[in-house]
Amino acid sequence: MERCQINKKNIFTFGILFVSLIVFYLLALYISAALPSEKIKANIKESAQIIEAQSDWSYPVFFNAGYPLSINYGTDAVMMNIIYNVDSQAPLKSVLSNKYTGAYDFYVCMPNLMATVNEDAPYEYNYARYWHGYIVFLRPLFNFFNYIEISSINIFLFTLLAFLLIVCTAKKIGYWAAITLGLSLIYINFWCIPLALTYLLTFYMVLISALIILIFDIKKEITYLKLIFIIGSLTSFFDLSTSPVVTLGIPLIFIVMKQEAYIRKQSFMQVLLFLFKFAFCWGLGYALTWLMKPVIATVFIPDIISDFVQQILFRMNGEGIYRDDFINEGGTGVNFFLYRIYAMYRNFKAMFFDLYTLPTLLISVLLFVNLLIFSKKNGILSVFYTYVLIACIPYAWYFIAANHSYMHPMFVYRIQMITVFSVLLAYRDVIDASKMKHKCLTIYKRMNVFK
Repeated sequence: MERCQINKKNIFTFGILFVSLIVFYLLALYISAALPSEKIKANIKESAQIIEAQSDWSYPVFFNAGYPLSINYGTDAVMMNIIYNVDSQAPLKSVLSNKYTGAYDFYVCMPNLMATVNEDAPYEYNYARYWHGYIVFLRPLFNFFNYIEISSINIFLFTLLAFLLIVCTAKKIGYWAAITLGLSLIYINFWCIPLALTYLLTFYMVLISALIILIFDIKKEITYLKLIFIIGSLTSFFDLSTSPVVTLGIPLIFIVMKQEAYIRKQSFMQVLLFLFKFAFCWGLGYALTWLMKPVIATVFIPDIISDFVQQILFRMNGEGIYRDDFINEGGTGVNFFLYRIYAMYRNFKAMFFDLYTLPTLLISVLLFVNLLIFSKKNGILSVFYTYVLIACIPYAWYFIAANHSYMHPMFVYRIQMITVFSVLLAYRDVIDASKMKHKCLTIYKRMNVFK
């Protein structure tokens, strides 16, 4: 792989790319918002009534078994509320102010949606700190379909993409990579994802970007960096902080798998630099895109920047619910590290133990015993370190966005898909595969003798 050089040309290219993306976002939002609203409002009203008819808010064609498997209607209700309130007569102002109406507190999401569709919503809020890029796709879809019909379409498309990715991974990389990818999808309960609008577009990006990396023979590091930059920007445009860094970790794993021969020649410091460049490009695309929203929206909401800054500080270490459990003795403030450890714990528990306690224990024991018997005698290679470092990405996010991660594990636990995938790929690199294969063949032959 041809290494990227930092020069004026490349910096200028990224600048042009960023400006082009922002222009594209504004144009796409404007076109979507300009669509007539009558059918869209009718389908959202029908959708709200269907959901409300389920007394426990469980999905009509699924089941609710704790939040790793539950369908989150709260955020979906907010998204539909915002789409419902888009004014096609003032499209740009609507998509930048993101009006949200209701008859209750801001966080009482589903009752607020019902009040809105019943034209009984006296309160008005703005939710303008996000781009709400889902409007680009969902508003046209709601012109033809209701919530259940959109979910049915997504079940087919999402399952097809996941299946194609596993098959392509098996063919291009190998069966172990395909198996570990499948296991990581099982752990995030991927069948729940197309049943809700909340994190659907984020995981579509994961599947599509991984397929692009697998299918196209990319030779230059700069091309990968541009792709990661675009993915980071798109994540900021579409995602409501539900599972953001999964769009960094999973594509990065596929890049490493495609470029393992290159990675094996690198020193540990070169691996760190390699990963830093990708994390930096994703973070730059994500942060710059997020920052541009309040800057542009100040035209319509003068105080949006102050609200934006307050929300960032709150999500990193905000006061309020849950956080009050970690006040230091004497009331001197929150224990900085303890709060973050608990944020990690809640998400780790949701991923590995709330639903999959027995499988997690069995897999862990099996891998540990196998490692004792078939571990490689030679040193650990750079590919191993690369995957281990990627596996830490979710916990870095939990540490930084501690408040959000502690309050919303039902969303962000899924970013640990990166950890499952990476750890198992790293595991493969410390196992003597030929020794294990020989042992398995020996056992198989002995079993045939007894027959």
